[in-house]
Amino acid sequence: MPNRRHARRTHRDAAKLAAAGNHQGALAVYAHAEGEFRGCLAVHPEDRATRSDFAELLANLAASHAAVGEKSEAYAAQRERVAITMSLQTGPVERAAARLDLAEAAVAAGRLLTAAIEADAALDLLDDVDPADPTSPGFTTLADALARSARVFTRAADPDLALGAADQAARMLIAARRAAPGGFGADGIGLDGTAVLLRDSLRLAAALHAAAGRGAHARGAAELLAKHFPGVEPVAAAAPLTLRGALETALRMGAFLDAGLIGRLCPDPAGHAAAPTVSARCDLGLAAVALHAAEPAVDALAPTHPNLAWRIATEVHYLLTAADRQGERNLHLNFRDHGPAWLSMLMALTATGKQGPIMGDLATALAELCERLHTRHAAADHEPLVVAATRFIAVHADQWR
Repeated sequence: MPNRRHARRTHRDAAKLAAAGNHQGALAVYAHAEGEFRGCLAVHPEDRATRSDFAELLANLAASHAAVGEKSEAYAAQRERVAITMSLQTGPVERAAARLDLAEAAVAAGRLLTAAIEADAALDLLDDVDPADPTSPGFTTLADALARSARVFTRAADPDLALGAADQAARMLIAARRAAPGGFGADGIGLDGTAVLLRDSLRLAAALHAAAGRGAHARGAAELLAKHFPGVEPVAAAAPLTLRGALETALRMGAFLDAGLIGRLCPDPAGHAAAPTVSARCDLGLAAVALHAAEPAVDALAPTHPNLAWRIATEVHYLLTAADRQGERNLHLNFRDHGPAWLSMLMALTATGKQGPIMGDLATALAELCERLHTRHAAADHEPLVVAATRFIAVHADQWR
């Protein structure tokens, strides 16, 4: 008979091995604890304490998988942990931390669509925090989340979002240091952890500003880096493909036709309205407008300019997901019009020739969208687009859907 007390004891034994650096040994013991917890949940699936303990185990299990280079396994553990954490309706800080951990694991595993969406969702959970008051509750927690999200967005989303998040995180972390010169205990962030996040944010901001040709802003970030971290140099970055850049290129090629929409979707990353999150880039009522403007452009660009197609389609997908999460009225009421266009835009990406884990991520996004189309009676199973999506999902879907 599975025993929760024994499962917790086994978990502690594994954690001791991991703390000593023996992650391979820890994984073997974690496997025993995992089996015990799953057995307990099979008997009492709604037991809140057991589910909470199991979520903690999954976080530690993911850390050990990551430590030995098992990125897919770490991603799977974090994904299951988030599902449990969200169902427990824990506090926003705990849920945000879990989603950020998943976002980082997803980046490492090449699951970039999941990474960007989870980072944005995590920041959404901290929306009540005042980013202008270093003494407000949760201030350093939000700064931490912005810094971590900036690193995720650099790999998985519009570099302008990464820059907006890095700039804001750096400002907040510097303000937090000034407000609490003796340390950063209020939100559970130690001085060392805060210093690493500040250093990374300043290095990232300096690199992205420089790559975009904003010399004055790059020098400002580099000067702050030198002031707070003498001897640390900014990282080098190639000219990034931003959403603004992709849309302007598509406009010149005649593939994108709504020039006025570009400015509304892409605020200046160096200006006062710089967007640090997907949700902040524009009024979420523009999500459906952006979809119908972008879908034909993505379809036209996918075979010949795959990088442009991916940048446009993924950013619009992230925006639609954010709007959907926040209950944007038009998207919900008129899903029969918007849903098929959303599916068509993502399906265009299957013709770009990309390979690897991101195609599994695309299959997951398509499967979720097809399920929603079915439940909302927005597309029939026999329609050609849905049939094509189902075939793609069958080939590329994995066990971590």
